[in-house]
Amino acid sequence: MYSTVNKKSKIIAMVPARLGSKRIKSKNLRLIGGRPLISHILTTIKKTSVFDEIYLNSEGDVFREIAEAHGVQFYQRDLNLASDEATNDAFAYDFLRATDCEYLIQILPTSPFLGVGEIERFVSMIVSENLDGLISVEAKQIACVYRGVPINFRKEKVNPPSQEMTPILAYATALMGWRKQIFMKNYEDLGAAYHCPRGKVDYFPISGISAIDIDNEEDFLLAEAIMQTNGHISLADPQYYKGT
Repeated sequence: MYSTVNKKSKIIAMVPARLGSKRIKSKNLRLIGGRPLISHILTTIKKTSVFDEIYLNSEGDVFREIAEAHGVQFYQRDLNLASDEATNDAFAYDFLRATDCEYLIQILPTSPFLGVGEIERFVSMIVSENLDGLISVEAKQIACVYRGVPINFRKEKVNPPSQEMTPILAYATALMGWRKQIFMKNYEDLGAAYHCPRGKVDYFPISGISAIDIDNEEDFLLAEAIMQTNGHISLADPQYYKGT
C-alpha cells in the first residue's frame, strides 16, 4: 500500500501502446470483455494508491481519447518511436526526458489480469529496497535448456522432482521499474537501459493469470475465456472420478 512507499519519491506509471502490431492488427484497441484491451490495465492502475501521475504513452491520437476517458494523462511520442525498429529503451528515455519523477513504473496493456495488490507490492519493493531496477519474472520450475545445453539439470543424473529443481526466471515484462537517474545514465553511456546494466536490480515474481501476455490470437482467445468468468477460476470443492 502507499503507506509503505516513501512519499518523497515521485512515482509515475506509464502504459506504452502502439497503434500498429505485426501479429495482431490494432491489438491494444481490440475489444476483449466488451472493452479495448488497454482499458483493462488502465482501470486497474487507477484503483491503486501508489502513483503520483499515470500516463498513456502512444503516437496515436485515438489513445488520447482513451486516456481522457480513464482520467489519466497522455504523452504523444514521435512516430519514429512507434516503428517496429523502435526499442523500449528509446521510447522510455524519450518519455523520461520530458517527465519529472524519481521512479518510472512501466505497465504493459497486454497484461490485463495484473492485480491492484501486485502493482502496489511491486512499487513498494522498488522503493523500500532502494533498487535502481525491478523486473517482473515468471518462475519455470522444470528442466530447461538453452541452445541445447541444460541449465538447471544434468543429463547424466536422474531427473529430480520438479519441485526440487532450481527455478529458471523468465522475464514476464508486465511490470518494469527504473530509477530515472540510473536509466538515463545507462542509456546515455551504453545505449541500453532496459535490463538496468549498471545499478542495483532485482526480480519480482508473478504467476497464474497475472503472467498472461496477449501476443497472438491464441492468447486473445484464452483471455476472452477468462473474462467470461470475470477473472475468477474457482478451485473450491474439486470433484474426482470415483471409479465404477
